[in-house]
Amino acid sequence: MTVWTLLRVKRYDMGMNWALKIALLLFISLSPSFGQSVVDQIDGFDSGLELAPGSPSLSTEKIEKISASGRIFILSNDSSSYGKGDFISIVLDNKLVNRCLVAKTVPGSGGIKIMKVYNPELHKLLRPGMKVQVIRGDDSYFKLRAKQENQPEETALIEDEEALFDETTLLEDDLNLEEKNNRKIKTDNIFSLYLSQVEGQTAEGDNTRYSQIGGSYSYQIDDNIWIEGGYSESLINDYPDAELDTKYTSFVAKVKYTIEAPFYSYIQPYAGYQITSADSTGAGTGNVSAERKALDEKLVADLNKNKAVFGITILKRLVPGWFARADIGSDALNFGFGLEF
Repeated sequence: MTVWTLLRVKRYDMGMNWALKIALLLFISLSPSFGQSVVDQIDGFDSGLELAPGSPSLSTEKIEKISASGRIFILSNDSSSYGKGDFISIVLDNKLVNRCLVAKTVPGSGGIKIMKVYNPELHKLLRPGMKVQVIRGDDSYFKLRAKQENQPEETALIEDEEALFDETTLLEDDLNLEEKNNRKIKTDNIFSLYLSQVEGQTAEGDNTRYSQIGGSYSYQIDDNIWIEGGYSESLINDYPDAELDTKYTSFVAKVKYTIEAPFYSYIQPYAGYQITSADSTGAGTGNVSAERKALDEKLVADLNKNKAVFGITILKRLVPGWFARADIGSDALNFGFGLEF
């Protein structure tokens, strides 16, 4: 074979290699990407426990509430998959999470005590609204793989038989199962802090919005029906005249109804009544003309309004107990955070 022939073959092979690389790159870039499961959020996660082949089917339930201590869960029981006194195990994405005892049940829900955590990292991912699988009774058909060096140790939360059947645990965590099965948000209280944009006017009489710092308290008086009182205030500089300041406040009372939305969110349409008021101690005083005095007093009085209001509140659960909050209504635009308790 001549040198020219060898060079031609080599050039052909290089061209084929580049063609294959380009084709592979196009294939990877155009291939559909798939979202991670909740387990994939943990780098290098390996629970050490997985569902063995031939295991019985599991029931699917939803976490309704988690106590502040993390030891007590309220779990839906729509399929009647467990009863009081049963031992159950929670499974997420075919990974064994923890071992529990059913302490109390009511139609549609059950209170469970966490006895043992098989993987603390996965246990921390559990939150209200999340769907999990439940094993009733024996979970020995889960096989234990060889532990890796960085495998976390199993954590026992209940150390002895006396603690296991101590019913004061439910009372300490203050989880009430009774008559709350139809509630989208299981707690009865939400305290919120937010930045508010409230309608007002400039010293020239043009419409504008003023930023205020505000807060509110909401109470669930019946299933998904809430009443709320909110207050916000700000200091308007150079209103109604230069070198004068006006304290501008807003109080609003609302009635809301909760509707569950995707992604652990809730929508609350509301109707209510708003009272805005302004106070400027320097308005109309000092060495000013009668016309200026009357105008200053009128500008301050124009901010005093009472009106019916309508809108919606959007709550997005961030972690157990905390919401991001937005209010869009005729009373104000609010953005902040809420704490349920």
